[in-house]
Amino acid sequence: MKRLAACLLALILLACAFIPADAELTAEQIEEADRFFTRLFTKATAVGGAVLVNRGGERVYAFYQGKTNKKNGVPVDENTVYKVASVTKLVAAIGIMKLADEGRLDLDAPIDIGGGNTITHPRYPDIPVTLRQCMSHTSGLLGGAPYQDPPAWTSLTRNDTKFFSRYAPGAHFEYSNLNGGILCSVIERVTGQSFNTYMAENVFQPLGVNAAFSAALLPDAEPLSGTYDPNDSLYMSAAKYLQEDAEAYEDTCDPDSHYRYSVGSLYISVSGLEKLGAMLANDGAVDGVRVLSADAVLTMGLDQALLIDSTVACESPYGLCTLRFETGGVTWYGHQGRWQGLLTDLFYEPRSKTALVFVLNGMPMGAVGREVNLRVEDAMNEVASLLGLAQ
Repeated sequence: MKRLAACLLALILLACAFIPADAELTAEQIEEADRFFTRLFTKATAVGGAVLVNRGGERVYAFYQGKTNKKNGVPVDENTVYKVASVTKLVAAIGIMKLADEGRLDLDAPIDIGGGNTITHPRYPDIPVTLRQCMSHTSGLLGGAPYQDPPAWTSLTRNDTKFFSRYAPGAHFEYSNLNGGILCSVIERVTGQSFNTYMAENVFQPLGVNAAFSAALLPDAEPLSGTYDPNDSLYMSAAKYLQEDAEAYEDTCDPDSHYRYSVGSLYISVSGLEKLGAMLANDGAVDGVRVLSADAVLTMGLDQALLIDSTVACESPYGLCTLRFETGGVTWYGHQGRWQGLLTDLFYEPRSKTALVFVLNGMPMGAVGREVNLRVEDAMNEVASLLGLAQ
């Protein structure tokens, strides 16, 4: 990793030494938080959802409201599994950073697509497209670029307007789902394993997390929730997810075709999200299991343009699939997922080693996401106040 990242890590670790480790909340604080989130969830007219707060690897607060299925009345709890949309990208980045930790990936090398070929921007063939650019959404790939089917990388021309923008790789921020989809292909090409198998063996199983990139491959599919749309109607039932994924998902190693699963296909329990957030909040290790180096976790949250010899030259709100979200005087790191009426958030605050999971299912999305962002900010500010993070 870069020297600047190492220096910043030392400063952060020094600062953390002065943060109180005691995160226990009083009964009055818990009651106050319960009232707050009850009002918030009621105002959002959510079908169901949850809030989990973890500090120093220990859960300090949990709130559940509503159902996973309105018909059978199953209540939401820590085991409830949701399809978490774009939070998938942050989780896929954990897999990428593990390979980088092991020296099996160079984030600033041209992305190998096999046969001696690399991903190349047709307008800038001499500037390589790198993982660091894809993970910071500065690769030049268009936000609306299709990701269901792999592009014919080697046949793109300068006049192509379907995949690449007019900006050079590393020179401009534009969020693109295809940037996230590339991570799955890279992991499969490097490891020779399917994306799901690699992540299960190296991330989910060591941490005891119920998760998979296909509903049909979940270790325990019983707690799977359906997804409700913004009109409070069932968009996709758990049974339908299981049926469609069993028919469509290919649990094989096929890097030439797999540009989809790391975009938004992750199914994971609420407590599983908490465990991953706690791992990131605690420098890459939780419950005695180290997944990433502290340097790798730090680098994920940094402005990549600040790093020495980085292939990113412009500012981006994303580090490596990690959004910096500032509210109430606190900077959170993580990712948000939105799908139909489902909102999922996994964020962490490294100074206090705090992780926040926030899920709302069947929520009206509001105009251009404004209502969504307000809900998230409300949750973050309440947790910051609860734990004294903004003091």
